Amino acid sequence: MKPNENNYDFIVIGAGSSGCVVAGRLSEAGHSVLLLEAGGKNTNPWIHIPLGYARLYSNPSVNWCYESEPEPNLNGRKLFQPRGKVLGGSGSINGMIYVRGQPEDFDGWRDLGCEGWGFDDVLPYFKKSEHQERGENKYHATGGPLWVSDLPSTYELGDAFHEASHKLGSPYNDDFNGETQLGTGYVQVTTKNSRRWSTADAYLNSSMGSNINVQTGVMVEQIVVDNGKVCGVKYKDKTGSHLVSAKKEIIVSAGTFNSPKVLELSGIGDPDILKDRGIPVVHQLPGVGKNLQDHFGVGLEFKSTKPVTVNDLYNNIFKGGAAMMRYLLFKSGPMASNGNYSNTFITTSEEIGRPDMMITFMSWCTGEDLQPRPFSGFTILAEHIRPDSRGSVHVRSSDPEAPPAISFNFLESEADKKAIIAGLRHSRKIAQTAPMSDFVAEEILPGLDCESDEEMLEHCRQNGLSLLHCVGTCKMGVDDMAVVDPRLRVRGLKGLRVIDASIMPTIVSANTNAASIMIGEKGAQMIIEDWQS
Repeated sequence: MKPNENNYDFIVIGAGSSGCVVAGRLSEAGHSVLLLEAGGKNTNPWIHIPLGYARLYSNPSVNWCYESEPEPNLNGRKLFQPRGKVLGGSGSINGMIYVRGQPEDFDGWRDLGCEGWGFDDVLPYFKKSEHQERGENKYHATGGPLWVSDLPSTYELGDAFHEASHKLGSPYNDDFNGETQLGTGYVQVTTKNSRRWSTADAYLNSSMGSNINVQTGVMVEQIVVDNGKVCGVKYKDKTGSHLVSAKKEIIVSAGTFNSPKVLELSGIGDPDILKDRGIPVVHQLPGVGKNLQDHFGVGLEFKSTKPVTVNDLYNNIFKGGAAMMRYLLFKSGPMASNGNYSNTFITTSEEIGRPDMMITFMSWCTGEDLQPRPFSGFTILAEHIRPDSRGSVHVRSSDPEAPPAISFNFLESEADKKAIIAGLRHSRKIAQTAPMSDFVAEEILPGLDCESDEEMLEHCRQNGLSLLHCVGTCKMGVDDMAVVDPRLRVRGLKGLRVIDASIMPTIVSANTNAASIMIGEKGAQMIIEDWQS
């Protein structure tokens, strides 16, 4: 093992949506930073074309391509779990949707004992990151590094979805990050001039001075702990194994799957799990890897009466070629979009009092590999955004190369089953309401003969999926199962923090990338404050 001749103030493990923010802000504040990323540089051209992410879904050159354990309530199916293995992390391969969550989500964190994490506390950090295309208001800001933009154009399918949803009682909503999330409308996305704008683009390019060193192609093997103080990181790359030390702190920002993996490989976690995997116990912290949460979704798929879907671009070489040329020449057209994402947020029960279901319209229908089916088609996807079910993520062994064992336990809760059935029924109502119904030639999955609750549940078991909004495995809190405290310091150790989506005690009611960026902003500011005092 070769000691690294450089000695940094901070080492950040993981250059994803949170890690790039942390590294960039610490560097901006004058600290020396080493940023370690397992993947490579974000040079794949499909990363930067908004509709290109379908080409990245199962591409191991930019993707960990994880898989869950067999899900007991989903007929034993294993669920594919793409995760970004590239600068920008999953923010370089996702659908770019920018929805923050509901104010009640963050107030709920505060009420669990996470002081400083209520909505009024976190809103300034959402705004700090943001350059809002529409301009400033109470909820939005300009001048931040992260561009948040409207889709470049609307589409007749999306407009039809909104009008049908409105007829069923959903108010029109042009800002899901504003006064209320309730209603129907187009999402905003993290693009700049019709190009994906990840946190690698937003935070690293402007911070690449002499005090930040970004190393790619690095596999972290272990965090080094000496008498309760975290002091270094062991990693390997193509040149061999290395040991690098930090003068101040080490920050783990490896994501919901890999942050608990890094901790457990370092002997930090539940002693029973560590001993079972042959890992010496360095620090007992039973909550590591537990509390996994995700949004469960299941779609209704339809053949379209008109050839106006993304499927038609992929299945027709002339249409696809024309769309690509239009994008390359003018940065417009369907390739400049993320696939015409539109949302309707609804409440399935008056007892809940706030939206618990996100109905998403997507102008394609695909197989499990995300490749379009060979006909004009679209999907209406019911997504349960207030789940009760909990899972876990743990190492399989002491081998850093081994993928983690991921268990979701979807549909473990009766309330979750009831909610997703209600979401499916509402999705079908939208499809059967004009003008959306004008585009429906046939419901092909599951088909109109799927009517009873049990038939709907079987459709969920056979076709339901993870929405890839995974959080919670290094949860923040003040209870015995908390991994980090409200300042994101790993409990019981000095010099170690976790800053990414894994710290969420409960999942936000939306796509999780926006909240992950906010966590990076707030976490970085906490570190800066702590080292000023």
